[in-house]
Amino acid sequence: MAHAGYQDSHPVQATVSEAAVWVVAAALVGFAVPAVFSSWLHWDRTLFLVPYLAIAGIFLAVFFRRAGVTWSTFARAWPYGLAGAAIFGFIVVQNVFGQPASATPGGAQLVWALIWFGVVYGVIDALFLNVLPVLAVQGAGFWDSRPTWSQLLVRGLLGLAASAIIAGAYHFGFSEFRGVSLLLPIFGNVVITLSFVLTRSPLAPIGAHVAMHIAGVLHGMETVVQLPPHY
Repeated sequence: MAHAGYQDSHPVQATVSEAAVWVVAAALVGFAVPAVFSSWLHWDRTLFLVPYLAIAGIFLAVFFRRAGVTWSTFARAWPYGLAGAAIFGFIVVQNVFGQPASATPGGAQLVWALIWFGVVYGVIDALFLNVLPVLAVQGAGFWDSRPTWSQLLVRGLLGLAASAIIAGAYHFGFSEFRGVSLLLPIFGNVVITLSFVLTRSPLAPIGAHVAMHIAGVLHGMETVVQLPPHY
């Protein structure tokens, strides 16, 4: 039996109340993780990623299940997603290389850093800060419902706003992002989320975010702001 916002137990378009609950919950979880493990406990980057990956991963798993997100959601419009990843990845990588450089690990340490901080950190960031906000606002079946241009515009703008809220809350949990410095990660994540809104593919923000993190590892993790925490 269908109920509000669902059709045959599959979400078509998320209701305002559903979207608000998920966005607020994600913002609270996003803030709590760095506030506890970085600002309070001062765990280094390697250790910090463990609870972040676990807590954000559980939250995402619950959200995906409740929202009806499946593998087909990630396969949708994949050619556009790959193109978006390349274009927006280039944009954010240029920002990384415009920052001061610092020492880069070598050998096996570099391989580990590229996997742990580049791929793993980049994917969980993209899913939590860029993909979840859009899906929470639109619903996993948004495009299957043949939205009108006005719905595309409204839901797209709300998705960007949701991304700004969640990214802002998450980065505010780090003591290094207090005041004006908070604006850069908010803006950067909105740009990455825009790739999802324009291409309809989650592959775009995932690819762009991973590219940004890999560039950060290669340019120097101690000076690149996209790889917190820094002490």
